Amino acid sequence: MRYNHALSIALITALATNASAQSGGDYELSWSTIDSGGAMDMAGGMFTLSGGIGQFDAGDAGSGNFDLSAGFWPVPFAMAPVSCNDADLAEPFGVLDFTDVVAFLGAFGAMDPAADLAPPFGVFDFTDIVGFLSAFGAGCP
Repeated sequence: MRYNHALSIALITALATNASAQSGGDYELSWSTIDSGGAMDMAGGMFTLSGGIGQFDAGDAGSGNFDLSAGFWPVPFAMAPVSCNDADLAEPFGVLDFTDVVAFLGAFGAMDPAADLAPPFGVFDFTDIVGFLSAFGAGCP
């Protein structure tokens, strides 16, 4: 009986200690939690997933060159826009039309990376325009 009491105290002590933060070099993870996942259902064939375990805190975080979209389902798969190629920059996605031309011209004028379609990358020049016209001419499958 004494052995079980001592084992229980040791187990409670081990579980009650705080986990220390992770860090290394220029990076630090000052805190973290692991939660259980929500009620989203995903099915494929004869398999269905309802919720999940180990769901990280959902939401977006970013700093400098790093971005994190946390959670198993940060963007619902059915709602994510799908472009047919690099020239498909505007809705309706999957169709190349004049709205894509207008979107490319706006992105090119604003030096948006969406318009940087050809090397040298980071430079907005005539090769990007040729890249857009080639992709637009190829059409959507």
